[in-house]
Amino acid sequence: MDPSMSSPHSYFPVTHSPQVGVLPEVASLSSEELEDLLNCDDKLTEFVAALPQVTALNKQCDQLIIQNEALAKANLERSGDYERTRDAIIQKLEEFTSLRTSFEELTQMQLKASEKLAPASIQESLLISSIQSEEESEKIAEDFLQKHIDVESFLGSYLEKRIETHLRKFKGERLGAQLRELHKAGF
Repeated sequence: MDPSMSSPHSYFPVTHSPQVGVLPEVASLSSEELEDLLNCDDKLTEFVAALPQVTALNKQCDQLIIQNEALAKANLERSGDYERTRDAIIQKLEEFTSLRTSFEELTQMQLKASEKLAPASIQESLLISSIQSEEESEKIAEDFLQKHIDVESFLGSYLEKRIETHLRKFKGERLGAQLRELHKAGF
C-alpha cells in the first residue's frame, strides 16, 4: 500500500503539512510581526482588510450594493406604472362586476318574459282572461236586471264582453290543441 494514501479505499493523497488551513500571508509573517498583530487591534484590522480574499469580498459587496441600488431605482420607476395598472385593473373589475350584475338582472327579466310568453302561459292567460270577461258580462247582466243600466247600454257592453269571452276561450282552446299536437309530435 502507498504510504501517501490514508486508507486502502481513499483515492486522494493526504498531505501532512503543519500549515494546513493557514493563509499564506500569515505563514510568511515572522513571530514578532504575529505578536505585533495580536497586540494591536488596529494593525490586525488593517492586515485582515488587506487580505486578497477580504478585498475580493469587499469588491463583491460593493458590486452587489450598486446592483441593489439600480434594482431599487428601477422598481421605484416602475411603481408608477404598477399603480396605474393596478388602478386600471380595479376599475375594470368594478366595471365587470357591474356588467355581470346587470347581465344577471337582464337574464332574470328575459327568463320571466320567456315564461310569460311561453305558449302554455299564453294559453293559461287566455283562459283566465276569458273567465274574467265572463264574470264581467254577468255583472253587466246583473246591473241590467237590477235596472242600474238601460237596454241600449246593456246590449252594447254585454255583447262586447260575451264576444270577447268567446274569442278568448276559442283562442285558448285552439292554442291548447296545437300544443298537444306538437307534444305528440315530440316538440
